[in-house]
Amino acid sequence: MFFHLTTHSAYSLQEGLLSPFELVQAARIQGMPALGLTDHRLLTGSVEFVHACKEAGIQPILGLEIDLETGKLALLSTSLDGWSNLCRVSSTLALRDDPESACSLNFLGPYAKDLIALSDTQGDDSGQRLGQIKDIFRDRLYITLQDPSGGLPLSSLARKLGIPMVVTHSVYYLTPEQEKLQRTVTAIRLNQPVDQLPPYKVAPPGAYFTSQEEMVQRFSRFQPALERTQEIAERCKFDLPLGVAHMPKVPLPDGMTQTQYLRQTAEAGAEQLFGKITPDIQARLDHELETIARLGYEPIFLIVEDVLNFARETGVPYSSRGSAASSLVAHCLGITSPDPLRLNLYFERFLNPARQTPPDIDTDLCSRRRDNVIQHVFDTYGSDHVAMVGTINRFRPRSALESVS
Repeated sequence: MFFHLTTHSAYSLQEGLLSPFELVQAARIQGMPALGLTDHRLLTGSVEFVHACKEAGIQPILGLEIDLETGKLALLSTSLDGWSNLCRVSSTLALRDDPESACSLNFLGPYAKDLIALSDTQGDDSGQRLGQIKDIFRDRLYITLQDPSGGLPLSSLARKLGIPMVVTHSVYYLTPEQEKLQRTVTAIRLNQPVDQLPPYKVAPPGAYFTSQEEMVQRFSRFQPALERTQEIAERCKFDLPLGVAHMPKVPLPDGMTQTQYLRQTAEAGAEQLFGKITPDIQARLDHELETIARLGYEPIFLIVEDVLNFARETGVPYSSRGSAASSLVAHCLGITSPDPLRLNLYFERFLNPARQTPPDIDTDLCSRRRDNVIQHVFDTYGSDHVAMVGTINRFRPRSALESVS
């Protein structure tokens, strides 16, 4: 009958309290066949969410909540193209000078394809604003009903504008008792005393994981709006391919494959390092190159070689570390300094065929000129093929206590 479309995990940083796994388990206990995740501006928890949903037999609905100048808007993807647009929206917002500032409605135009919009109706100009959003999303716009006391006038407005209405409930924590904890986390984020928090900065009242029975009872007069959660879930059915490697394309000399070019470059480097390629060197190179080719990891070595060649040519200090020193191919490409043959280092310590994930080649770059190298990567491979990696800090008891003191 009903399931949540607008939940917020702990990846809505210092807003939501629950992990994606905990949200999914709550949905499973409540017998909900689908669940939406609409974290605030970030998609960081999406992969974890999809994995948890698949294990629980629940349909994941991938979404994002953004701040418009006129209020919040939830976006749900209906296809891989829609997911790509969600990623573009999140990245574009993060790259602004002030990522937390509200954006204009015009911002959404280029990214609206295959996205469903869930909009509230706050403000006296809600009718005009909804009309503008409808111009962008057309039949993929729904008005959210979050309070049954306002259901009748909202139904009238929905009929007038020709926009369907759907029941939603913003979830930020699991039980009513966690409301105080959510306020505390918000106070940490804003660096303000709990008793001075602006109401619009904290989660809405009662933002716990309500059951189907509670929602059906609360909105019993608005049956079609309840059932539209199922309609939206049907529109949002698609598979997000996970665990499939998408290696970047590396610029190559005409007529050469990645495998051929990597072998040529490695053997040229071996001749320069050792003077000649002995049978032992050749056997080790053949073994490593065959393993790399079988796993399809040639681009990893070629890209790191290109990056470090640029660093050398432009005088940017760098240093490689970690298990990559066990690879003769990496040594011959100039990626690592130690000679794995002389030091008797085993290649499998770096790249074991039984390993399910690509290997890491850890390299430190001079902090003062690192941006020059990063820009080279963007220029060489294109901004639509390069991503920056972020880290998420998590509270432990001591750091949490320090933050609230």
